[in-house]
Amino acid sequence: MHKEKLKPDDLWQCMISPARLEQIDRESLRVRTQSRLCTNRLRFLLAMLLVSSAVIVSAPGAGKSAGSAAAQRRKGVVVFSVSAQSGEGTMDAVVIVDGKLLRAPFTDEDKAGQKRFAAEYFAAGRTYRLISGGGEAGSVTIKKWSEGCNTIHAEVTPSTPARLGGEVKALATSSASLGKRASSRRAPTDAERAGVMTLMKSIYAQHKTPASLIAAIKVTNLTATDLDGDGKYEFIGSFTSAAKNKFERDLFLIAKPQGAGMRADFARFQAYQPPPEEFLHGIDFVDQLDLDGNGVGEVFAVQGAFDGYAYLIFKRVGGRWREVYNMIGDLC
Repeated sequence: MHKEKLKPDDLWQCMISPARLEQIDRESLRVRTQSRLCTNRLRFLLAMLLVSSAVIVSAPGAGKSAGSAAAQRRKGVVVFSVSAQSGEGTMDAVVIVDGKLLRAPFTDEDKAGQKRFAAEYFAAGRTYRLISGGGEAGSVTIKKWSEGCNTIHAEVTPSTPARLGGEVKALATSSASLGKRASSRRAPTDAERAGVMTLMKSIYAQHKTPASLIAAIKVTNLTATDLDGDGKYEFIGSFTSAAKNKFERDLFLIAKPQGAGMRADFARFQAYQPPPEEFLHGIDFVDQLDLDGNGVGEVFAVQGAFDGYAYLIFKRVGGRWREVYNMIGDLC
């Protein structure tokens, strides 16, 4: 079925309820499609606003010339997110790094800009350095690219000793210099895992989670990685708990060893009622990479939300982790 794209000039219609839009013309497929797109986009953006304290780095404006956008891209390097299964993978462009400036590779409204980007960066046969645990871990080769609902994706073939698959993802970059330190990513030991689990349960308890639900918390992913290159591993985990009434509690956690236990270096707890479609917006670790050369890797993550997802970047600023960038991925 053809999916009509929501245009910027139509955003005012998102303030009309889906019921009202269908009442205007119940026989119109265009109206029903627009209603669904409006609802999903508003749900997605509201979810992002509710859980984010981000400093948003703006993308190049749609009004800028193609030459200007191309010139900007040439100044920076691109970092991609890589997912793989059974030796084959997919890759999304996440961010362009231009010195200390982070910007989106393209906007979801600019189809022509997406195609120009794909022609330059997703050309068949092009190879990029693969990054796992903040360091170089092989390469990925582009097979082809395709259009999603409002973004573009590349099919890739990874060549890496890193274990990719399921919740274990990686990064890739067009840079020849980023990620030159040793790769550090592994599963936690039993003792490390136990320490993180104790910390996690205490955070859920602080947010008044019933004890019966704490016992049933699911671990989406738990990874050990050295973020600051000091030889000591940090632990990045995603956890979720659902009540019988479908009330969801999600936690994204960065933990550090402290004595015999663990302490939270960063914790984002979310409690929310999913819509009838049961789309969740938990945050999951992708990988880490030192973008500005200060010795501390930035944490890349992906956040699900209703009919779409977003990529997030967390940076340690003034001794605290802050979300400094987010970009909507595919939104159907």
